[in-house]
Amino acid sequence: MKMNTRIIISIILIILLITGWIYYTNINIGITYYSIHNDKIPKEFNNFKIAEIADLHNKEWNDKLVNKLKEAKPDMIAITGDFVDSSHTNFDIAMKFIKDVKEIAPIYFVTGNHEAWIENYNELKALLKDENVIVLDNEKILLEKGNSKINIIGLLDPDFIEITNVNGIQDDIIKKNLEPLIEPSLYNIVLSHRPEVFDSYVNAKADLVLTGHAHGGQVRIPFVGGLVAPNQGLFPKYTEGIHHKKTTDMVISRGLGNSILPIRINDMPELVIIELKTNKKI
Repeated sequence: MKMNTRIIISIILIILLITGWIYYTNINIGITYYSIHNDKIPKEFNNFKIAEIADLHNKEWNDKLVNKLKEAKPDMIAITGDFVDSSHTNFDIAMKFIKDVKEIAPIYFVTGNHEAWIENYNELKALLKDENVIVLDNEKILLEKGNSKINIIGLLDPDFIEITNVNGIQDDIIKKNLEPLIEPSLYNIVLSHRPEVFDSYVNAKADLVLTGHAHGGQVRIPFVGGLVAPNQGLFPKYTEGIHHKKTTDMVISRGLGNSILPIRINDMPELVIIELKTNKKI
């Protein structure tokens, strides 16, 4: 009888610990730092810092996220899609965040599939531009420091053209839109929502790609990784972290909000901070 009581107490404690961990990791934001080294990064851009905001989905973090951005002191804020959520779209919440952080650093915005799914994306785009957010819909902009430049490219989400789960079609769309925007002589940073088309970024010779979309796999299994991701299915390959192939680095944010599933399991929302490091002598 005593043994059974101990087992029951142990099970209850384990359940309480797991529940507490799930709760804690859903109400807090983790910060992940990456240093990206590349010969093509000009000396003037050494230590240039980018904060990536991915998959916010109209989540209200209030001062918690704003304060973390202020503490990080980025040179640039990149919003990489699904800023709003198509099932509970709220432009007021989205624009309050923009107004709270626009003095921290210039903001660059690209769309995700949820922006493609709303009927009034052009209204959101106009609101963002009114707040001096740089919206890049298959466009590029050169950043200059001193006599040096880097190329910032923003890709419109493929669902604006064709809503499909067939990655081959999305690969073709990304390739067609990205390749003309690459500047071979410059360091090219691509802001794009989707990590599953990594090979398209590699083939276009992008240097650094910032993505989201996978929500970290929503449920992260120890020693295994993410459980499921859109356009990748079960046990997806690209859910978080940094991936390298040939001359391309891709950073995947776990994102900061939820959409279809209201909670994450063992998958804390994430603010990503990337610091560029030149390999040239300073």
